[in-house]
Amino acid sequence: MPLPLSSRVELRDDRPTLLLNESPVAPLIYALSDCPGARWSWEEVPTRNISEFGKRGVRLFQVDIWLNQMLDDSGDLDIALARRQIAGVTSAAPDGAVMLRLHLNPSKSWIDAHPEEWVGYADTEPRDLPIHGLHRPLAHDGDRPKRASFYSTIWQQWAHATLREFCEKLAATPEGDALFGLQLANGVYGEWHQFGFLHHDPDSGLASTVAFRLWLQNKYGDEAALAKAWNSPGLTWETAQVPDSPAREKASIGILRDPQTQRAVIDYFTFQHTTLTDVVVSFGATAKAAWPRPLVTAAFFGYFYSIFGRQAAGAQLAAQKALQSPHLDAWCSPQSYEDNARNFGGPGNARGIIGVVRRAGKLWLDEMDMPTSHVGCPWKENFSSTPADDIAIHRRNVLQPVTRGGGQWWYDFGPIGCTPNFAGGGNSGWWDTPELLAEVEAIQRIAQQRVNQPFQRPADVLLVHDPMSFCHTVSQRHPPAEFGKLPFTTSDPITPLLVDDLLHGLYATGVVFDEALIGELETIDLTPYRLVLFATTPVITTAQRENIQTRVAQNGRHVALLGFAGWSDGDTTSAALAESLSGIPTRLHQLESVAHDLELEGITETRTLDHPIPVPAFEADENDRTGKWADASVSAARRTTETATWWTFALPPTTPAFLRQLALTAGCHAVNDHAEVTLIGDGLIIPHTIEGGHRRLQWPGGPVIEAELPPRSTTVFDGLTGERLLG
Repeated sequence: MPLPLSSRVELRDDRPTLLLNESPVAPLIYALSDCPGARWSWEEVPTRNISEFGKRGVRLFQVDIWLNQMLDDSGDLDIALARRQIAGVTSAAPDGAVMLRLHLNPSKSWIDAHPEEWVGYADTEPRDLPIHGLHRPLAHDGDRPKRASFYSTIWQQWAHATLREFCEKLAATPEGDALFGLQLANGVYGEWHQFGFLHHDPDSGLASTVAFRLWLQNKYGDEAALAKAWNSPGLTWETAQVPDSPAREKASIGILRDPQTQRAVIDYFTFQHTTLTDVVVSFGATAKAAWPRPLVTAAFFGYFYSIFGRQAAGAQLAAQKALQSPHLDAWCSPQSYEDNARNFGGPGNARGIIGVVRRAGKLWLDEMDMPTSHVGCPWKENFSSTPADDIAIHRRNVLQPVTRGGGQWWYDFGPIGCTPNFAGGGNSGWWDTPELLAEVEAIQRIAQQRVNQPFQRPADVLLVHDPMSFCHTVSQRHPPAEFGKLPFTTSDPITPLLVDDLLHGLYATGVVFDEALIGELETIDLTPYRLVLFATTPVITTAQRENIQTRVAQNGRHVALLGFAGWSDGDTTSAALAESLSGIPTRLHQLESVAHDLELEGITETRTLDHPIPVPAFEADENDRTGKWADASVSAARRTTETATWWTFALPPTTPAFLRQLALTAGCHAVNDHAEVTLIGDGLIIPHTIEGGHRRLQWPGGPVIEAELPPRSTTVFDGLTGERLLG
């Protein structure tokens, strides 16, 4: 009999390393989906796919299960279903180690009995849609469902007690010996999003209101201080309310809320995110305490990119707080749903700020859920691919997190897909072809060979974000949409440029970047960085400003303030605060046509916003102007001092060519001589190219690689030796 699994994540040579019984294992996982026909490990198609991935060297597997699927009519917990899920995996892959995605949802009878504990929506009433037959338990999470509020202490008590009982019972079984991790889940699709957040404004229910008032008491201490901060004479703890939708959707200064007049909204979102972090981390603590051996705990957490402009309404922004906790080992998200990320030629990036996660010693895991031509996509009628494109996308997506020091899981919706060969073969997994399974085996081998090596990512560009800044920026609800019809418009046209578009551009420059939270700048080693980009950082405190001046803007480094970076100190908001940081005269400017042009060393970029809003404008000498608005006012400028070069961009540059030139101007190293998506890290150079052709690639200090790349391909090189590993 194999030994019971003991699992943990340890930071080794800058690599968060997954250890099973103290042996490093590449964090690549095969996962079943939650869908009927594809969710139970003992059924025919899932069993085949588990077996086929196991034969290719994949040892880690994930399956879904809900607490409410294991409750009988009296509410008692029977873990037979969980045991059967694990046994199905180990029967098909005898060496398999299992992570359960455990959804902490109570039963419908519990929900019906506790209406005071429901999520409330500021703009509508909760409702449940009719359900008939087999269904996905999470199918209607994005509507306005009747669900337990994250802030309900009664739900929390029930969930902790039931989780503890589940762990104690499962650990005492043979199937429990094969468990290496629990991914603790709730919220929209189990991803700790507020229920209904895309189209509605959660959470204004009684449970949330009670918790918010307690939070306000801890922050302000007395009612007079609260009333003053909220500009509401006579306000008391009992009359303080969760902000309504009109209050949430109002900006006062460009895209920013004014803390002098909109403190209530800023306070509410600060409460929402800091408290959500406490809730999620506490479940990790319960699982670890209840399991008799070291156990990896995971959660969908730290979402930042591809949140459709609804970061404050539904992401998990209090990241820095969770990074300090020992109770959550692995952070997870699906890869970006932005077309510019997923389409051929895009980077296939994660939705979290994963450089930050790696430095904190947490393991980042992507959910790779891209369909293939073998099966098709059941929710996207116009999906098309080819076997060659399948391979190129597969390499890009699976190795994308590997080059960032993390891992991923293959999330297989294939068995519910549109298999072209259905008449001859029935349903099939997305990757169940000889060619794609060979790719699985090759990538698994590459990743496993590297787990004992120091992680390397030679970044000289640093991208700085502050997730909690979204408490200060405006966002509006999206109109309801069908499943799979994701919204990509936003009431704030600047922030998507600072978030997704900027990231996509950086991945396609051929230079190497990393990410940091603004709170890390006091301690992070800045020596490697020649260019520092302040993106979603409108709020910079007095202490942070001093640190930027004395530590960041030194040694000839280039420092760029993008959008409304530095416009607030948390208490007041003005152009003067940004000007005091960069030294470049700054003002708020109203335009009828929000179009601007950038130019740097002959490289240009042009952009027009969808609708006019007040935007930053600057004063600069002719030689220091790098951009102009349609009315000829300055939209981008630079200023050189004895210690640094400052840049200000009212709209961030996002095209790969311009960002590449900015980086080269700052003295950064180009690994690829072409501006195209190039994944760089863990010793690997991976160009993902549409046009193909001759390339010159060079890891800093490594050999020059001269290569001919096929069109529409992803090729994997060892940057330290020059060896072509795949392609």
